[in-house]
Amino acid sequence: MLNTKLEKQILGFLPEKGSVSGGELFEEFGKQYFVLWRTTTNSEKLANHHYGQYYLRIDAKIEGFARLSPSILRNFLTYSRVSRIEDIEAAVKEGKRHRQIHRDISEKKRKIARKILDETLGSDLLGRVGVLIAGDVCRDMAHEVPRPERYSGEMVKGSDIDLVLIMAAEDAGLREELENRLLEAKSIYLRHPDLREEIDFVVNSVSHYQNAVEFKTPSQMISCKSALEGQMLAGTRGIIEKTTAVLSKADIPLKVLSMTELAFSERLQAVELLRKDPDAIHATKERRLFYFSDEIWEFMFDEVWEFMQDKD
Repeated sequence: MLNTKLEKQILGFLPEKGSVSGGELFEEFGKQYFVLWRTTTNSEKLANHHYGQYYLRIDAKIEGFARLSPSILRNFLTYSRVSRIEDIEAAVKEGKRHRQIHRDISEKKRKIARKILDETLGSDLLGRVGVLIAGDVCRDMAHEVPRPERYSGEMVKGSDIDLVLIMAAEDAGLREELENRLLEAKSIYLRHPDLREEIDFVVNSVSHYQNAVEFKTPSQMISCKSALEGQMLAGTRGIIEKTTAVLSKADIPLKVLSMTELAFSERLQAVELLRKDPDAIHATKERRLFYFSDEIWEFMFDEVWEFMQDKD
């Protein structure tokens, strides 16, 4: 059932011949995440234009391990423009403009990542590894929406910087040196008030991928997918090329494509179910596909808080 009262309020809030993001709707009408999404999705008077890029995320808590990213909520919050149905062209135009903003943010985060590597590792250590950048940044999808870092709770500037460092061969001494230096940089960039960037990294070797191509466990899938999709950022290209050859020989690109198709199918089914049945949000699978997993508890807390405020 359509929330016609909220639909009318949204129509009144929208700029003339313009559009707003899902995030702006949340700020205006309170954090009724699911209700706002359903209203804009079901309304015949509103257009909900998505301009982001979708990609596979490995999720150990989902059957089949395949989930589409950005999640339904993140897609609406950050990568959508909502307008009146007659103003869809304006929403598409605004979407293109914001898509470029995400490209610019991604490039800025790539520059930050290169600076971190240059200052932290230097040419000698970088010459012994190949470095990929993964996640939102490699897809030009990075954003700067403030959010809490998942372990410390420190507020950071949007998308994290995901780095994959690959050694030509397993070397315990090199691994320890790389990890210690990057952990120090991670702490500085997380806590310094002028930086506030979350840096995640993993150090692997080519032999690690020779084992990971079994592609049976979520951790193996994540390793292979990150190495396959990541962009080379620094270091030795030959190491990256050897890793890519290992993945290609094991048909990892086809396996990732197959999982991506599964994730798209699951997303379409979930969207249709959630659109029609509001109670479906209480089902474990649909709730996990709707919320982006790293911040699900933050959103659930907000919903409970709003409910308690209404009761008062």
